[in-house]
Amino acid sequence: MTERQRLLPGEVAHQDFEAGYIALSYAVSYIGSVTTLELLNRRTGNRGWYNWSLLVASAISMGSIAIWGMHFIGNRAIILDYGVESHQLIYNSSFTALSFFLPIVVLLTAYMFIGTSEDVSIVRVSVGGTTAGLAIVLMHYLGQFGITNYTSVYKIPFVVGSVIIAILASNVALLIFFVSRSRWAGTWWKRIGCSFVLAGAVSGMHWLATVGTNYRLRNAALPKSTLDRKQTVIVVGTLCVFTCTCLLAYAIIAGTRARQMVTKVRKVTLSAVMFDPDGRLMVSTSGTLPTEVITDTLNSLLDQEFSKEHPVFLWFYRVSRSWTGVKDIVSGMQKHLRHIDLKKIGTEEQSELNIVFRELLCVAAKKLSEQLRLPMENLGALHDDILHTSSNSRSRVNTPVGPSDIERLRKISSSGRGQTLFVYREVTRDEAARLQSHGYRFASVKVATDVVARSLQVPRDVLTEHFKDMRDASQIESILEPGVHIGCFACRANIDGGFDVLVQKLQPNLVPSVQLPVSTLTDELKQIIQSLHGMTLRSVSRTLEMKQNSASGFERSCIGEIRSAVRALTKAYPDTFWQDAVFSSIPVSMPCRSGNEEVEHATAQMFVFRTIVPIHQRELSDGIRIAPFDFFTTQQRTFSTSRDHEVFARQIHTEFSGLSERYTLPPSSSGIPARLRALFGMSGRPSTAEKTLVENPFANIMISQAVDVHSAKTSMEIHELDTLRTTGAAVVVREVEEPTWAEEYFHLLMSKPRSP
Repeated sequence: MTERQRLLPGEVAHQDFEAGYIALSYAVSYIGSVTTLELLNRRTGNRGWYNWSLLVASAISMGSIAIWGMHFIGNRAIILDYGVESHQLIYNSSFTALSFFLPIVVLLTAYMFIGTSEDVSIVRVSVGGTTAGLAIVLMHYLGQFGITNYTSVYKIPFVVGSVIIAILASNVALLIFFVSRSRWAGTWWKRIGCSFVLAGAVSGMHWLATVGTNYRLRNAALPKSTLDRKQTVIVVGTLCVFTCTCLLAYAIIAGTRARQMVTKVRKVTLSAVMFDPDGRLMVSTSGTLPTEVITDTLNSLLDQEFSKEHPVFLWFYRVSRSWTGVKDIVSGMQKHLRHIDLKKIGTEEQSELNIVFRELLCVAAKKLSEQLRLPMENLGALHDDILHTSSNSRSRVNTPVGPSDIERLRKISSSGRGQTLFVYREVTRDEAARLQSHGYRFASVKVATDVVARSLQVPRDVLTEHFKDMRDASQIESILEPGVHIGCFACRANIDGGFDVLVQKLQPNLVPSVQLPVSTLTDELKQIIQSLHGMTLRSVSRTLEMKQNSASGFERSCIGEIRSAVRALTKAYPDTFWQDAVFSSIPVSMPCRSGNEEVEHATAQMFVFRTIVPIHQRELSDGIRIAPFDFFTTQQRTFSTSRDHEVFARQIHTEFSGLSERYTLPPSSSGIPARLRALFGMSGRPSTAEKTLVENPFANIMISQAVDVHSAKTSMEIHELDTLRTTGAAVVVREVEEPTWAEEYFHLLMSKPRSP
């Protein structure tokens, strides 16, 4: 090289570019961008170390990899002065470090401003996108300022163009990302597309600015602390390798979770459905419901007979409405289950199988509450239906199954059908904020249902109906208002066995009824109602009309109120079979909503028309539907004001106390030496009761018995079941629950008809 060709201080260096490093710089920017969006996608709120760690990590990923790393790898592609090694770009360490941290701080501010709300604010996203774009520009020119052996000469049009590209592309990428995220449409390929745009913002700005930049050689000695081109590539390359490793680890974990979810939908599971006060549904960052597996060993059996009529489901339905009765003994259940081989459970008796499954249900509920970091009593109530999951599900068979059929049923389980039970409730705003800080999101039910339906492999419309029912039930308890009511109680034989009861369509735990416009019964109303005893609804309507025409004054007003209520009842439920329903003048006391907090157990009074619906009567009016009788009677014991919660809790503790004591308490004589035991006549041999308990772990378990409404004896033909009140008899240490009003009226229907 001649003296004339050598670059002199003050001269502008000739520029060339290496295509390989240009491509590498874009790849580095893309890796940082896709990592950033993935981390932002997993944020669920502004509280908690989980969300703050994701926020900081996303700012670091974007600032250090996508922007800082891309800049220095990109500048490595610049070849100055025809490749003379001593004339290539060299950077000052202090400015290089400052250019690393400054965009991270700016981006952290931008992402905090955007927030995590499911309702996308165009203004907030635009401000955040503009700030992110300015962070890209700031880092670029700060890094350029750290070049020690050249002075950068900029062309103003290219500077302005690079700023516009950085801001515009950043806004487009973030807007697309957050809009798709809010609609739960942010699938992996959409995040990849947004990452391409975001990386394009960084690369586009960089290369437009680079083309508009000339480098003039300085007449100054180089500082001792500098980073040459090789060192720059090593530092940036190390950061990129670390990021790639993190992405690979995340991909493996995500794939494992996806496979686990596919496996879960083929088992019996318990999922939590939580609504915030605005009606939004809580899901994980991947769009699934918090779920715990109850069992897979018993799936073949449960797939055949487990339904809302099963005694175990009815038991768990009551437990979920009074978790305090079982939360203290779950640890004993867990220890008991560890001593049971579930693979051989089919060889046990059916009663023992039900006990084990009840324990599995309670343990799954406990694990679910721990997953949500909520007390077990705040887990929510069990939904009154079971969702059958997995797309290759077969038709359900309701044929009862005995223990001898278990092996045959286990062979059927390969079809992959699963069942999901739901517990639901509406959380407070403080609880919603805490759940968000633990990594959960609240999205609108409409947009979240698609993702949840895919994860459960069920039709969207089926899941939508379940969510609607649970949302309605979580807002306000379905219970009678205080006062006097007139209702209809009707049963119909089920072709598969047993009986169904007709209930309100929107409030299936209540029979069709209307409320009288009075708070209490007056003597005049009592006399009028008693005069209608034993009449059919058709006769009652005619009698009231005649009495109202002949009465006067206050009596006429009372008759009019009763007549209006009867007409409203027949108008709301215009089925013809109600006309033959027989009226009872004996009021039924039912739980009701208490207007006074000091009233522990409130009741309402209802006068009932009762009838048996012909089995061939299949069409019903829009306001009513059928429900299994056993399930309906269980619902009558689960109102918040019911006295049965206390009795039920004592029954649970009595039934499972043997398990709890055996597996939670140490042996009483474990701390006494053998010689002392022999001295005081304390034998080391177990007693007969202890030996029985060791040989049979179910020896100290008291099996609960359901009331058989088909065979119970009654004396109602004389005094209407003694005004529909019975006295519970104590059986040793166990308290027996009184029959519900529905069971009493069922007996009345099954008894011989009486003449008016």
